[in-house]
Amino acid sequence: MIRSNAVKDLAALQKYVEGVKRLKDPVQNPWPGQANLSIYDSLVAWHHRAMMISTPAGQMARNAAHGGPSFLPWHRYFLVRLESLLRKAVNDPHFRIPYWDWNTDAELQDPRTSVIWSNQYLGQFVDGKWRVRLMGDGRTMELGRVNRPLVRYLGGDGALPSRANVRKVIQENTVYDKTPYDAAQSTGGARNSIEGWAGKERIHNNVHVWVGGDMGLSSSPNDPVFFLHHCNVDRLWAAWQAKHPTAAYVPDAAAPDTLKFHRIDDPMYSPFPEKVTPRDVLNYSQYYKYDTLSDLL
Repeated sequence: MIRSNAVKDLAALQKYVEGVKRLKDPVQNPWPGQANLSIYDSLVAWHHRAMMISTPAGQMARNAAHGGPSFLPWHRYFLVRLESLLRKAVNDPHFRIPYWDWNTDAELQDPRTSVIWSNQYLGQFVDGKWRVRLMGDGRTMELGRVNRPLVRYLGGDGALPSRANVRKVIQENTVYDKTPYDAAQSTGGARNSIEGWAGKERIHNNVHVWVGGDMGLSSSPNDPVFFLHHCNVDRLWAAWQAKHPTAAYVPDAAAPDTLKFHRIDDPMYSPFPEKVTPRDVLNYSQYYKYDTLSDLL
């Protein structure tokens, strides 16, 4: 039940690579009712559609899974769902997604030389064999059907966050979120700072920008590094929870309907019939543990 550092547990990284390739195959793992698409492609669609639901409608500062309090629990649930699929794909009931520790890579003279990008691991996904089949334009719920190679521009823009800045965010943000519970830079709070709307290093957002290409789109899970990145984002949240154990998730159930999908007992946006709320995933240890949080505290 341990999520480990991908570059320190290359066996787990290799198993992750094998697992996502199997989930991407429409023959082995078809998306029911969607010709020539796979279960992996369905995750791309889920993420994109969540981004297209403004809460409330008519604004761009918050959607069903980003720019608001449910950003962290929604992505935690997203990872858990993928993890369950991967365990079946690799036939390993103990498999957990490893995390990409981009804080360590930020200290390299050239972060692009990290072993994670070698052709044995994530580098192989830009060889043309991994096909992007669905692409979001950030305007409608529908995804365009395409058939092209995955695109990355490693280090073309942005920067990987430093460990010092991450520690500062975890230590100094004593509340989970603040009104108006959106992407306003002035509000701060742990969620907004980890997501990257507040603070100089734009933690989560800057990693998407640094990878570039498909990671900059609403269909960003097309790049398998998306999940390794978000596993580390989740680890930051776990470290913050450990540092501030009495800090409550906000907003509570009494908040107005304009905060739909983000209140603690609201079902988060999902294509599945089960109803999972932020409250349901606050205790991550019911699903997994991390090999360490100490480097973040």
